[in-house]
Amino acid sequence: MLILLSQDRPTLTMSMKSTRQRLVALRHIVGTSTPTTVLRSYLNGDPLKGLSKSQNALFKDAVLVTVYRKWLAFPPNSLLDIGITTFDRRKLDEGVDKYAGAHAENFFRHVWFLHLRIRERAHLPQGDADPDRFHFGSTVFTTQEEARGLLHDVWHQPVDEENAGLGNRPIIYISFGNNDGYATMRRDLDFDLSSANTTIAVMNAQSIAHQANITRSQDASIDYLLKPFKITPHDPANSGNAAAYITIIVFLSVLRMDLYHQIVENPKGKPGRYGQSKSKPARHVINALMLRPTPAPPFGHQTYCSACGSCEHIRPSCDDVFVACMRCARSKQSWRRENAESHLEELCAFP
Repeated sequence: MLILLSQDRPTLTMSMKSTRQRLVALRHIVGTSTPTTVLRSYLNGDPLKGLSKSQNALFKDAVLVTVYRKWLAFPPNSLLDIGITTFDRRKLDEGVDKYAGAHAENFFRHVWFLHLRIRERAHLPQGDADPDRFHFGSTVFTTQEEARGLLHDVWHQPVDEENAGLGNRPIIYISFGNNDGYATMRRDLDFDLSSANTTIAVMNAQSIAHQANITRSQDASIDYLLKPFKITPHDPANSGNAAAYITIIVFLSVLRMDLYHQIVENPKGKPGRYGQSKSKPARHVINALMLRPTPAPPFGHQTYCSACGSCEHIRPSCDDVFVACMRCARSKQSWRRENAESHLEELCAFP
């Protein structure tokens, strides 16, 4: 716990006020620039035009966060799981490889991937998504409160961990299509990511790809947006994988001229084995990324049985072979009746 001496408080208060003022200024100036301009400056560690020296220092401290959520397809459309990625450019500056590398592989090494499943709703159907097939890191079963707490922590990272009085780092929030719009309407977590005081920009990955001339469409799917890079997605309906692929789309789109440009052979920066990316295909970079372990957060459970509620085994290993929720079996809703054998009655998400 940080204990402040009385003479220190005014200084820290002024520091926090100064950071808040710079966040407001950042939000305004970033809002007048195109997302591709902002992200290319941020990813390459370059100053953003229009910002003062101190504002650019704070801009360089920003954290890039992608969030993708999955909801139940039936009323009450409860939140089922969340895919999250974070990129901290400050970690890149502390390392050896400060340049993007082939297909941005050096940048991707500093992306943290996470898939959170809301434990009390883990038995609910997800349509075409397979929540068990997350390929980029750890799936963690959490309570909704734990998920909310993690998002709050991601959005409130101190500029200096040893001096909390300096305020929090800016967040550049990447969404996809109307996924953030659904979140605003449903408010499952009572935490609006778009309007948090640390959020300096909300950017739609579909619009970014369009601005970067990857596609003419402004509402293209994840699969479609990966095709120019010759990347075939695996289980993109899984929210964790979706967040990962959205991040990949954003990086490769924004950095296309840095990654693929060659003066004679490829002056327009067409994605492929050109420029600093000529040594390998993009799919090799993504395959290596999926094999790289990402540490799980220090809460929740990586093992959970959605049928009986045990944290010692997973559903296929459950001894309770004959599971049935009579509450769902008697429901007037056909999808609940069809899902009745997925869980014990005491685990039912509905009254």
